[in-house]
Amino acid sequence: MSQDRIKALQAAFGLTYHVPYALSAETLVGLRGKDVLEVGGSLPANFVLDEIGARRWFSIEEMEYWRESTATGHTQGTPPVQAFAAPLAAVTDIGALDAHAVLDGRIERLPASLHGCFDVIFSIAAFEHIDRMPLALDAMFKALRPGGAVFSMYSPIWSAHDGHHLPTIIDAQGRRFDFSSSPIPRWGHLTMRPPELHEYLLKHTDPATASEIVYYVYHSPHINRLFTEDYISFFHKSSFTVEKIQPTFPFQGPAELLEKAQKTLESLYPGRRHFLNNGILVVLRKPS
Repeated sequence: MSQDRIKALQAAFGLTYHVPYALSAETLVGLRGKDVLEVGGSLPANFVLDEIGARRWFSIEEMEYWRESTATGHTQGTPPVQAFAAPLAAVTDIGALDAHAVLDGRIERLPASLHGCFDVIFSIAAFEHIDRMPLALDAMFKALRPGGAVFSMYSPIWSAHDGHHLPTIIDAQGRRFDFSSSPIPRWGHLTMRPPELHEYLLKHTDPATASEIVYYVYHSPHINRLFTEDYISFFHKSSFTVEKIQPTFPFQGPAELLEKAQKTLESLYPGRRHFLNNGILVVLRKPS
């Protein structure tokens, strides 16, 4: 698909990275004519059914995440725009749902009524938020039909330079901080402990904001703080066959900076080597 067409779809549906990621999924695992379960997102019906050509598309969103995020004002990501059809746990008959539905719940608590109902698990910008990864992978395995696949692209992960995933925070002087415009130095969440980061932040913002940032970086339940190696280990130990694991979005910078960061981080985290990739692309397959 041409770049002009991608831009047109992004504009038409109010999407950004979602469009090229969906096209990547179509290339790698196929979405057209498939029954798809989206984990941690809710792409609009007219995009996934009419443009992508999926047969059915159900999305699992954890509404509690959005309730807390919007209540505090620290919204990050794309809140669902469609009303939920039902709590995930209440779904007893998939045939009673429309061809497109958004369900409130967590993939780890997938009811038995949805086992073996899907051809593809599609998940973008969500795996870094899943805190019970082995349980989640087991639920995805059960959700798929034999031969079904998981496609996921996600970032930033904890081991990345901006893996703190800082949500939008406004300090007392009206300065706006988030994970792409942060007072935290690159990999600072890995090289500093909470008291050290708090002390560092006091040079850049007020005490209340410094405390709030420390909470979100180290203690918020909305990111899992897994390293690249952790994901790889979980994938290989799951029931899936691993078809593809590709580190994505390598950090761009002077060679001297990268070498220094790599050396420092390897000394702090023995056995870890993947600190320069911002995310991961993974394709998993359920044996036929």
